[in-house]
Amino acid sequence: MARITDKNKIERLKQSTMKLVVENGFGGASAALISKDAGVAAGYFYMHYKGKYEMVNAIFQEVYQEFIILFEEMEPDNAPFFESIETIIHRFVKLANTEPIKVKFLYVLSNDYSFAIDPTIRENNFQVIKKLKERGQKSNCLDTQITEDDLYLILFINSLQYINQRFKKSHNKEVIISELEEKHLFYLITKFLK
Repeated sequence: MARITDKNKIERLKQSTMKLVVENGFGGASAALISKDAGVAAGYFYMHYKGKYEMVNAIFQEVYQEFIILFEEMEPDNAPFFESIETIIHRFVKLANTEPIKVKFLYVLSNDYSFAIDPTIRENNFQVIKKLKERGQKSNCLDTQITEDDLYLILFINSLQYINQRFKKSHNKEVIISELEEKHLFYLITKFLK
């Protein structure tokens, strides 16, 4: 018998997962709590996911996929390296201002020792980093000593840290990061890369 998928229930599960991971960390967001918060039977959760780890990795991949798709859209134009960096930062900032739960979710997971990214998902995400690194070094815009791990830390993790600091200072303002702050983040990132 085929599984009947209610997209609304799946979306509620995703939103509850992100919310509970942000509030309680990866270890504090059980499948039972996620199901309860989403108003969905635990059995429905397990019909679609083997467990919390699979669910969290699926959401993690979806959020990062937004950046991967963006990069792949820029790829045919062969955009200049720093223009690509600026566009990725802009995407982070836009996401922080429009869907802050997603950026908070990435932040919490990137700092949670009990969570490990699925190796396949990590490899997929690092394909983008690898292309970006090659583009930067080919155009002499990126220090040749910078590795893919370095670029990931400098671009993604520092952006998450910067945005998180703005969340803490925002006091529930509608716009978390202003255009001026976004430009400053780009300035800081480019200083690390040269």
